Amino acid sequence: MNKFLVVLLTLVLIVSFVLAGCSSSTPAPTTSTTAKPPTTTAAPTTTAAPTTTAAPTTTSATTTTAASTTTANTTPIKIGAIVSMTGESALVGPGEKEALQYRLDQIGNKIAGRPIQLIVDDDASSPTTSVDAVKKQLLLDKVDVIIGPTMGAAAVAAGNFMKTANPAIPIFIIMAKSGKLLENVPGNNVYLPMGTDLSTGYYLGLYAADTLKYKTTTLLLEDMISGYDKVQDGFLPAFKKQGGSSVQQQTVKSGSVDFSPFLAALKPADCVTFWFTPGLTSRFVAQYYAAGKTMPLLIPDSSVLLSKPLTGIGAKAVGIVSEINYTTLIDTPMNQAYVADYAKKMNGNLPTTQGGAMDQSLLIYLEAVKATGGDTSPAAINAAIHKVSIDTPAGHIAFTPQGMGIGDLYIAQSTQLADRIDWKPLFDYKQIVLDIPK
Repeated sequence: MNKFLVVLLTLVLIVSFVLAGCSSSTPAPTTSTTAKPPTTTAAPTTTAAPTTTAAPTTTSATTTTAASTTTANTTPIKIGAIVSMTGESALVGPGEKEALQYRLDQIGNKIAGRPIQLIVDDDASSPTTSVDAVKKQLLLDKVDVIIGPTMGAAAVAAGNFMKTANPAIPIFIIMAKSGKLLENVPGNNVYLPMGTDLSTGYYLGLYAADTLKYKTTTLLLEDMISGYDKVQDGFLPAFKKQGGSSVQQQTVKSGSVDFSPFLAALKPADCVTFWFTPGLTSRFVAQYYAAGKTMPLLIPDSSVLLSKPLTGIGAKAVGIVSEINYTTLIDTPMNQAYVADYAKKMNGNLPTTQGGAMDQSLLIYLEAVKATGGDTSPAAINAAIHKVSIDTPAGHIAFTPQGMGIGDLYIAQSTQLADRIDWKPLFDYKQIVLDIPK
């Protein structure tokens, strides 16, 4: 009986506990339900995503635009230069590179708010290497302009490639070259600031007959397009036009070292008119005087005989008459200041003729960049270049619609100075279209 009572009491307590638990669980859900909605509601509100998400998008857009503008204004202008550091014209390359570095240092390597990057490649005095260098700069380096090359055949090859290049960035062909480079140029992007080979010979031919009063000449030329243009097709027609004549013409292969057969074959005349690339020219002139020859020498375009090799040949080399587009002895305040400052900042070096050509081309390009406000896109920059009219140490320069230089052409004479032999202007043809008159 007692056991029965104990069991009964235990059952009563368990039932009571269960009932109590059931009745207290009823309000619990209510409390829980009441608490959850605010949390759920707060979450979307706090996510306030619309406002927060919208703000970064707008800010991001503004920031991106600002960044793009800044990047566009500070993107480097890439100036490509192709010079002859090796090969037959290796004498001229260092002076070309140095002249560009001097000018860029002068302006703090910046124009129209944009930094400038100079990219220099060697053409090895070779047409094939020259075109390879042009392709590299155009397609890989993505330069904005190309200045050079110098050597005649290399310049023609590079210029012909650039005629149809895309993009049609400007190329300034250094020194006088074939006028055919300006034919059929869809992008209007090829420039001859120093004119044609024909002009270098033509105006020297006029001067030789009219001023020097020479009546006869014997001709020597290197077997390449520049040689024929300068001597045979430039000098001789003008000389004949003024009453002169040629008694002989000898053609010399590129790379020739020994000129004794040509010197032995020289026929007497009032003068010897010749043109070779720099290496050949230095050898020819030295051997000419060593052979005891005394006929006056004339050179259409004496950029092939720089002051240093002239000085090395010595006093016998004084008195040679030439055509030249730039010399340190051009007697203008601008050039005098340029030469003095150049010597001061470039360890006593002086600008070379080819260096002066590089400088002139660079100045033209920089002037065009200023005119466009820093826009170097092909259409804008080429349009601006065609409108440039600027004073340079080489004289005033502008262009015909075809890209032919309009400038000054000098007749000069090799002259002994205190420290060197250099080219001193005797006469100038001012502001002419630098081509043979049509």
